[in-house]
Amino acid sequence: MSGTQTFTTPAGNTYAYTVEAGENGEAVYDLSQVFQDGVFPIGSVVVHPNWELFPAVKGLLNVQFGKGSPEDRHGRTDLPMLGDGDLPYVVGSHLVNPADLTAETDGEGAALLKFRKRMLGAAFPTNSPAESASQETFEKVRDLVTGLVKVYQADKDTEAREAAYENFLNGKRAEAVEAEIGKLDGRVQALMIQRAALVEKLNRYKAA
Repeated sequence: MSGTQTFTTPAGNTYAYTVEAGENGEAVYDLSQVFQDGVFPIGSVVVHPNWELFPAVKGLLNVQFGKGSPEDRHGRTDLPMLGDGDLPYVVGSHLVNPADLTAETDGEGAALLKFRKRMLGAAFPTNSPAESASQETFEKVRDLVTGLVKVYQADKDTEAREAAYENFLNGKRAEAVEAEIGKLDGRVQALMIQRAALVEKLNRYKAA
């Protein structure tokens, strides 16, 4: 685990964080927001390369709210408290494109990440339905994640973590390809049986 460091977002918010490598090379950030009155823990965000085995778009990053299961949000802990009102917890995960950060902004301020799905909030960390978060929550999360992705890109350990995650994905890819080969083998076997039956029928006709 790293020592505590800080970063400032495009909107001027300051966060303190520590980061450690997850089981498969994920970057796991424990975050606190820094105010004049003190430093308040807000939860964890996990960042790693795109989880899709055969992505259509290269270079995407996955941003997961909370530690734990990559598949089931109800299996996660330490979800970030970035919401408001009745939906204080931000839940789910998003694929983001770091290329958004180098896009032209027409002089309208710093470039921000784009989110392709709705931002979701919940009343409780788990076992609580996810609902659309407020616009204020969306803007706060987008600001934080934009700053965090910049931290991720600048981290000297990111390359090694991404290599570990790529090895993990390669194992998953091998499993997927083996499954496809198994399906093809089954089809080949079925075709061989059909061919053998036709050859036998042909030979009977020729012998008649």
